Amino acid sequence: MKYKNVPLNWKSLYKEALKDVLISCNCIPNKNMIEAGEKVLSKYNTRITYREVEVSSDQIFSEILETWKLNIDKCLNKTKKTFYSYFHRTSQLYDDTIYTLEALKKQGVKIGILTDVPYGMDRDYVLSDIEVFKDYIDVLLTSADVGFRKPNKQGYLDLLSKLGVSANNLVFVGDEQKDIKGANSIGTYSVLINRTNAKKEYGQRKEINSLKELLAI
Repeated sequence: MKYKNVPLNWKSLYKEALKDVLISCNCIPNKNMIEAGEKVLSKYNTRITYREVEVSSDQIFSEILETWKLNIDKCLNKTKKTFYSYFHRTSQLYDDTIYTLEALKKQGVKIGILTDVPYGMDRDYVLSDIEVFKDYIDVLLTSADVGFRKPNKQGYLDLLSKLGVSANNLVFVGDEQKDIKGANSIGTYSVLINRTNAKKEYGQRKEINSLKELLAI
């Protein structure tokens, strides 16, 4: 799935999202508060500063509220909900998603998700994103669950354990270099899904441009 009109790096959208957050906390948005919030978010933006150790959403948004001198206990949950909802309202499924998941399940294939979440996003928000196809999913692991982000191998090892399969019986599909690097690090079959015309050499075992191509593997 994807977020329509949302770049991988959310930095350019901080301002509007933080305005919504401040309003949800009964505050009038102002330049100083927004800039302070942007500074905290930028510090935890993995598209700007690489890290593999995950940070919780509570830590990130408590820091923002503390900077704003707002009551953390009263505002934390509504802050997180408002921030993530700003981006989730644009979420869209690719046309091949449901078709492929359904076909794989009919073949008896176990299906798991290992996903890096933005800003320590809680599991409940991920579940709301995949609501329409969650019945096809046997295992859902987020970087917040694992404690590490891709390409750290821990998430991949946890995925193997939860699915109850060995590395040579797992096909891992991803669209970024870190997906392929992590999959290769545990010796599983790495597949890059590339929905563009750009040439991407990440060391993938196979490249596809539609999920439907998985059915032939």
